[in-house]
Amino acid sequence: MKKRIFYHDTDCGGVVYHANYLKYFEEARTEFLEKIGLSVKFFMDRQIYFVVRSQSAEYRRPAMYDDVLDVQTYLTECSSVKMNFAYEIHNQNGVLVTTGTTLLVSVGPDMKIKQIPADILEKIKGTMKTDKTKQN
Repeated sequence: MKKRIFYHDTDCGGVVYHANYLKYFEEARTEFLEKIGLSVKFFMDRQIYFVVRSQSAEYRRPAMYDDVLDVQTYLTECSSVKMNFAYEIHNQNGVLVTTGTTLLVSVGPDMKIKQIPADILEKIKGTMKTDKTKQN
């Protein structure tokens, strides 16, 4: 996913505010799933929701105002109740800016663990790359 950095993404020094990377992770994860036909609405219509269990980000270099970031997304683990994503964000010069992970757990409307149906799970697992082959 490509992400252009606007002024509202930055602090007063023109550096991307650290919490915005979590938004970029979510946007990239959403696009990742949509590319295989699994939108947020698709899951909501089936009363399957995903909650963040844990998340991490490691900031390696600052991203700046007007940079164009490339957010690469990888599915590294998947089971009937969880998905783990990893991310690498590079700037327009190919410099690694940030890495991160997100562990999602599937729940129902009652916020209790809910299994992902087998046919959907197989579709998701088909995208999994443990060798970090570029997905976006």
